[in-house]
Amino acid sequence: MKKTFSILLGGWAAVTVGLFLAVVAGNVAEAQFSITRNDRLIIQAVVMSMIVVPAVLYLYKQLYRRIGQVETPSYSIKKAPHFFTGFLFATGLAIIGLIVASGLDLIEVDQWHAPDYWIGALFLNMLIAFFYEALPEELALRGLIFDVLRNRFAVWLSVIIQTFIFVTVSVGVSLLQAVFGMTAIDITMLPQLMLLFVFGIALALIRIYTGSLWAAIGFHLGYLAMARFLILPAGYGAPPIVTFQETMYGLGSLLIIAVIMFGSIIILLFLLVIKRTQKNWQAHKQI
Repeated sequence: MKKTFSILLGGWAAVTVGLFLAVVAGNVAEAQFSITRNDRLIIQAVVMSMIVVPAVLYLYKQLYRRIGQVETPSYSIKKAPHFFTGFLFATGLAIIGLIVASGLDLIEVDQWHAPDYWIGALFLNMLIAFFYEALPEELALRGLIFDVLRNRFAVWLSVIIQTFIFVTVSVGVSLLQAVFGMTAIDITMLPQLMLLFVFGIALALIRIYTGSLWAAIGFHLGYLAMARFLILPAGYGAPPIVTFQETMYGLGSLLIIAVIMFGSIIILLFLLVIKRTQKNWQAHKQI
C-alpha cells in the first residue's frame, strides 16, 4: 500500500511540478530574450513533456513490478488510432453545441471563416497543446494515476478519485506560483475547478470505454482546439473558425461547453451500459 501510494504521489508531483517549471521556463525566456508568445508556449510544451513523460513512464515500470506487466498498456502505440475517436468526438459535440445554441437564439453567427485564415494557427496551437497539456496530463492522470487506483478500487471510485486529483493539480500549481511570488492566489477559480472536475470524468470515461489512453488524449486536444478557435477565441494570431455574437453574454459559449462535457458523459455512460449488458449476455449464453 505504501509503495502504491508513493507511485500515485509521484504521478501527481510529476505533472504538478512539470506545469509549474514549464511556466517558469517560459516566463524567464520571455523576459530575457523578448521572444514571441508562441515561442514561449513552445518552450513550455518542451519542458512539460521532458519532465512528465519520462517520469511517468519510469513510475509505470515501478507499478508493473508490483502488479505485473500489462500485455498491451493503454498508452501503447497500437492503440493510437483511438486518438481520432476522441478528437472527433469532442469536435463533433462542439459543432452540435454551436447548432443548438444558434437554434435557441443564444448566439447569432456572423461569419464562417475559410480554413486558410485559421488552419495554420490551429495546427500550431494543437501541436503545442499536445505536448504541453494533452499528452503529459493524460499520461499522468488518466494513465498512471487511474491505473494505480483501478488496481485497488472499483472503476467508479477510481474515476471520482482521479478526477479530484486532476483538480488538485491546478490548485497545486496555483499555490506554487503564489509561494514563489509569481501570482496571487485566485479566489475566483471555483468555476474553473468545477469545469475541470466534469472534464476529468469525461476523459476517464472515454479512456474506459475505448480501453485506450489515446482516446482521452484526442478528446482533450479536441476540446482545447474547439475552446480556443470556436467557443472562446482570443489572441491566437488568426480569425476563429466562426465569428458569432451572444444574445446573452456568456450563455451561448457556456451551452456549447456544457454540450461537450455533459453530452460526452451521458453518451459514454450509455455506451458503457450497453457494453456491459452485451458482455453479461455473452457470459450468460456460454453457461
